[in-house]
Amino acid sequence: MASIVRRKKSRFWTACYTNREGRQLKRSTKTTDKRQALQIAMELERVERQANAGAITTIQLRKVLSDVSERINGDSLIAPSVEDYLNDWLKGIGARNRVATIERYGKTKRLFLESLGDKAQKPVTSLTPKDIETFLNERLKTGVAPQTAIIDLKTINTAFRRAEAYGIILKNPVAAVQMPKNNASEREVFTHEEVQKMLNAVPFLEWQTLILFGYFIGARLSDCVHMKWENIHPEQGVIIYHQQKTGKKVTVPMHFHVIEHLKYISAFGTTGLLCPKLSTKGSGGKHGLSEGFKRIVIKAGLDPMEVKGKGIRNFTKRTFHSLRHSFNSALANAGISEEVRMKLTGHSSKAMNQNYTHLQMATLKNAMTALPLFGAR
Repeated sequence: MASIVRRKKSRFWTACYTNREGRQLKRSTKTTDKRQALQIAMELERVERQANAGAITTIQLRKVLSDVSERINGDSLIAPSVEDYLNDWLKGIGARNRVATIERYGKTKRLFLESLGDKAQKPVTSLTPKDIETFLNERLKTGVAPQTAIIDLKTINTAFRRAEAYGIILKNPVAAVQMPKNNASEREVFTHEEVQKMLNAVPFLEWQTLILFGYFIGARLSDCVHMKWENIHPEQGVIIYHQQKTGKKVTVPMHFHVIEHLKYISAFGTTGLLCPKLSTKGSGGKHGLSEGFKRIVIKAGLDPMEVKGKGIRNFTKRTFHSLRHSFNSALANAGISEEVRMKLTGHSSKAMNQNYTHLQMATLKNAMTALPLFGAR
């Protein structure tokens, strides 16, 4: 018969019970409540008897122990299935992320569950690093670029890092998996003259606003298209906005061309969105903003520079995001310090800012002139 004792120098009761092999075992109940401790001891012995008779499986054992935990502590030990957990995670973060982000997370979740197969219905505690590695390898075998696979892995990592923090799993299985090497394709920039050609080739005025903001403010497409008049501060001569991607507040002094353009369009109203028509469009798809910008580039007689990507898709080197690269690079070529450029672009690290810096050959050659000459020989 199971019993309990209290050892010296311990405030917890110890369960004394007989295991399936007939041995007497002692285990701490981790509780100071005598009644609860006795319940734990009796359940431990009952489970051992059932296991000895071959009448209990791992799942049933987990259920028995979970029932005990729930009765005594009010907390269940049963972990949700992988699918149920990921659905709950996605639902929980829905209010804190953009629709596009949730859609991307949802796609990754679906692909991961497909990779797991039947294991998607097993407890989330059963996941191993091997399951994560299998998913990663399957993604790479489909021909996606390493950067795409890395983003998928980071999404899964975010989900299971939460499970670890909540105590649902002991350790995040993604942490043990090595990320693939990312040899990302590089963007190309637009020159000042090329930006002028694009401004002349736009189909309507709102595109001029977007291109000017991309080139003279260095904002991302999503930030440009959702810019409002309330972000404009003419008395200070600045534009202040929060980046949708990072949430970081960025203040950029307005360039002369931006000021003149805003004066012109202010005749049509100074409330709400600056680009109300384009703000209703998504970035992707045949009729999305990215393709719309590409058509402007071609109409301006410029080369969008489409090449074979690292994955199965082609990669366009000159997109709207290239305007952000152009903004940072133009400042660098003009001798503006990296610290100032980081403030204007909202970059948090020098490494990231360097990825956006494309120095012109004239600047590089000018740097070489700073090296001293040898004396006469």
